[in-house]
Amino acid sequence: PASAAGSPEKALAEAAAAGTASKLPAPAQSPDLKLPTAAATEGSGGGRGAAAEKVMPGKGAGPQDLDAVETASVASSARSALSRSMGTTSSVTSDFIQERIPARQREATKIQTEMKAFVREMVRGRQLGVIAPDGSLRNCTCSLDKRMKYFVIELKGSVRRIALSELTEVYQGKEPEDIETPLDELCSTLMLESSECISFHFDDVGSRERFAMCLQILVDGQQ
Repeated sequence: PASAAGSPEKALAEAAAAGTASKLPAPAQSPDLKLPTAAATEGSGGGRGAAAEKVMPGKGAGPQDLDAVETASVASSARSALSRSMGTTSSVTSDFIQERIPARQREATKIQTEMKAFVREMVRGRQLGVIAPDGSLRNCTCSLDKRMKYFVIELKGSVRRIALSELTEVYQGKEPEDIETPLDELCSTLMLESSECISFHFDDVGSRERFAMCLQILVDGQQ
């Protein structure tokens, strides 16, 4: 009869079955399943670390990294110095060019500037002193129409419009000498085609010259 623990033949059979099961091969992995390898993972992290070291070299940076930082610093300083010097260079260049512009051209530019100021002032109207034949001085308002065709004189409520095409000459100083009106160096006289003369008095020679020159240019433009 068999014992409670089982027969020796049954124990041997179970031990043999267990040994055979331990020798069975492990199930193979599916070829479609791809797991990240350690090398790939380290490569991804290593790439970000290398980029960070190039941007902000820290402790343990190599000599080449330090040289690169110093080179960038020197280049930045050079650009800053160049920017600061641009203002001075621009000023020197402007003076250099101005010196080499022909005097004739500079004079033309000056005249254009004065003409613009003269026209603006005369279109608005300007207070002048008109000289009577007896030498008395009367205040009047002189102006130009917007089309710059007429020279307008307003005196004591009366208005006289003189076409610029009727003016033949704008004199300065004591000219013309053959009129009765007493003149001095601060006078400018308009002569009409009818030989009538109208003289104005100015505060200084500069004002007289600008008035006569600019008005003469407008008169010449009507011819």
